Amino acid sequence: MITEDQIKKFQKQLRSGVPGGEIKEEMKRSGYTEDDINAVFAPKKYDMRSWYLVSAALVFVFGIYAWLKSGGFLFLVLSAVLFSLYYTEQKKHKPVD
Repeated sequence: MITEDQIKKFQKQLRSGVPGGEIKEEMKRSGYTEDDINAVFAPKKYDMRSWYLVSAALVFVFGIYAWLKSGGFLFLVLSAVLFSLYYTEQKKHKPVD
């Protein structure tokens, strides 16, 4: 089992320019399992909640303006979609009690 400190060490090597293949081979020679190697090379998951919320609020304000000026409601629908994406992401990131 690989520790968080070891994962950070290998990821720091990646960021400093060491090729990923060399790190994988070094880990295999050191006896790390395939799951441990995958833990080091797992893609970073980005948190988009704030972007969804800000975008939804801005599109909503513009949607109200567009609806009052021309009667179009496309931006209001788009803001509803963005708000729903925000709340879906909130549920995913909600801490487990």
